Amino acid sequence: MTIQRSTNCESLEPSCLDPLATKFNRVEDIFCIKLPKFVPGLKNPCFYEYVETNKKKLRCLPYFYIIGMDKSGTTDLHGRMLKHPLILSNTGFLQKETTFWSWSRYAIWNKNKTGKEKITLDMYMDMFSQTAEQIENENKEIITGDATPMDLWDFRGWPMIPQNEGLNEPHILTPHFFKYIYKGAPKLIIQFREPIERLYSDYVFLEYGKNPLEFHNHTLQAIDMMNACLKNHSTRFCYFDFDLYQKLPVRIHLGCYSVFLKEWFRVFPRSAFHVTRTTEYKNDMEGTLKGVFDFLDIPPLTSSEIEDIVNMARRRVTVEKKGVALPETVKVLREFYADCNKETAELLGDDRFLWKDHYS
Repeated sequence: MTIQRSTNCESLEPSCLDPLATKFNRVEDIFCIKLPKFVPGLKNPCFYEYVETNKKKLRCLPYFYIIGMDKSGTTDLHGRMLKHPLILSNTGFLQKETTFWSWSRYAIWNKNKTGKEKITLDMYMDMFSQTAEQIENENKEIITGDATPMDLWDFRGWPMIPQNEGLNEPHILTPHFFKYIYKGAPKLIIQFREPIERLYSDYVFLEYGKNPLEFHNHTLQAIDMMNACLKNHSTRFCYFDFDLYQKLPVRIHLGCYSVFLKEWFRVFPRSAFHVTRTTEYKNDMEGTLKGVFDFLDIPPLTSSEIEDIVNMARRRVTVEKKGVALPETVKVLREFYADCNKETAELLGDDRFLWKDHYS
C-alpha cells in the first residue's frame, strides 16, 4: 500500500516516533501513517491509493466496530446484522473478528504469543477488500464492520507501542488510534452481559474448567491474585498486565466493565457508543436490531425481514456447560463486581447496568 509516512516528528499529535518500527519489540507506529482523505459520497470510510501510475484502488476501514464484550452474544448479533442488505462482512474469523487492534497487531493470541509476524494496518485493510470492490462497483451506501470483542478490554500489547516506551502505565491505547485514523469517532457498539453469567460462560468456553466447583475454586484464586496486584499497583496496571493475565485461572477482570469504558470515554463522547445488554437482546431481539440499525443510520427493514432475522438459529452457543455458578460463588462475585457495576451504571447513565433484575 502506498500510504505516506510522516517524516516530521513534530507534525502529529501524538507524535510519530518510529516510522519503520525499527526496534524489535515495537509495533507499527500508527501515528506515522497519513491516510488520504476519505472519498466524499461514500457512507463507509474509504480512500483511493495509487497502485500504479494512473491506476487507483479503493481501500476501506470499518464503518462500525462491535468492540465488546466476550461471551455476551456479539457473534450472534453480528451474524443477524449481516442480513441487512447494506452491511457486509470481512474476511476475519467467523467473517467478523479481525483481532487486529487487540491481538494480531502485537502477534499475540489469547494467552499466547504467536511467534508470527505482526500484522500491519495495510494488511488489516486487506480484510475489507471485497467490501471495497462492492462499494465502488455496486452501492455507495454499503458499510462494513469489525466485530472483535477483545478490542474493548485487551490492551496487553501497550508496552510495544512506541509512545508508551519506558512508561509504567500506558499513555496511548486503541481508542487513540481510532481517533487518529478516523479523524474523529467511528460507530462503536458494545453488548454487555451480567458479569457473573458472562464469567462462567467464558470459563467453560475457554476450557479453563467444566463444572461449578472448579469455577468456585478458581474464582477465589483469581480474586486473591487481583487483590494482591492491586495492593502494589494501580487498577490500570493490573487490568492491562500481560503477566497477570497469563496466570489468572479465570478471566475475572473482564467483568469490571467500567475500567475499560473509562479508557474509551477519555477519547470519545458518549454519543459515539451504542450500548446494549444481552438480556434485552435475548428478550427483545427485534427492538435491539432496530436500535442498532438506527444507530448506524441505515434504512430500517420491513417487519417481515426483521422477523426472518429474529427466527434465525443462534450462533456460537457455549456447549457442555454443566450447571450454573454455586450460590457461594455468586455471593463473592457480587461483592467483587459491586463497585464496578456501580461505576459502569454511572458512566452510562443507566441503572440497568447495576443488574438488579438479575440479583433480585
